[in-house]
Amino acid sequence: MSIADQVCDFVGDATVELIPQLLAKSTGEIKAGAPKVGFVFPNYFGGIPNAVLTFIRKLNMDDVHYIFAIVPAGGGQGFSLRFLKKELQLKGKTLDYGRYAVGPSNYIVAGYYGMLIKVGEKQEKLLNSLRCRIRQCAVEIKADKRFVEQSNPFMFAMNRLLSSLSSRDVLKDTSCGDKDYSACGKCTGCGICQKVCQANNIVMTDNKPLFQQKCYRCMACIQYCPQNAIFFKGRALNKPKYVHPDYPAGKMICRLQENANDSKT
Repeated sequence: MSIADQVCDFVGDATVELIPQLLAKSTGEIKAGAPKVGFVFPNYFGGIPNAVLTFIRKLNMDDVHYIFAIVPAGGGQGFSLRFLKKELQLKGKTLDYGRYAVGPSNYIVAGYYGMLIKVGEKQEKLLNSLRCRIRQCAVEIKADKRFVEQSNPFMFAMNRLLSSLSSRDVLKDTSCGDKDYSACGKCTGCGICQKVCQANNIVMTDNKPLFQQKCYRCMACIQYCPQNAIFFKGRALNKPKYVHPDYPAGKMICRLQENANDSKT
């Protein structure tokens, strides 16, 4: 979300819409509201999150003349932009601009997470580098530059090799991925996990989160939990946690609520 905000602020006369909320209120085709449209989404094991694919397939872009994409990636760029180009071609559209942007990984359940996550000064250095990258992208997007970064087959292969078969199966359909989650006795019932969940996948029952099998596997519930109370496959995730410094829990919750209210008007 921070990346989309940065691009929006620089380009001007633009708004950031959250795909989960747009999908939640949609009963059919979604009409693009501007001649320039951009997609900012995370690299999911070298591919595109299912929610983003669903959104693109519903999106009417007949009046869109410039399409851009920025794909933040923690461990490697994968083939996300190549897959996006193919999706757009099916709709008779072209990806005009696309870049990958390496930043911190938040996929805390992965075995390789410990090798990728940065803390302290290393994290700040990576975030500063990411901000510079996004500023470059924003300048180029504002100028309507035509350029799509090449996808890296080696990094895509590494993504797949480092992921288990079960992880790949989950990412084909993340909705039931929350079956691996559970709240332990440290849970205080604060409800932060429910409030930061863009999929509306969590309900609080007896002050404990219950997962509804609508998961996007975004890790927000785990990463934002102040008590580290959400277990994965019955075990605590005793690893450094990551949320973007631009979006602590309070700000994220307010932003999601603001966007939800705007989408109703």
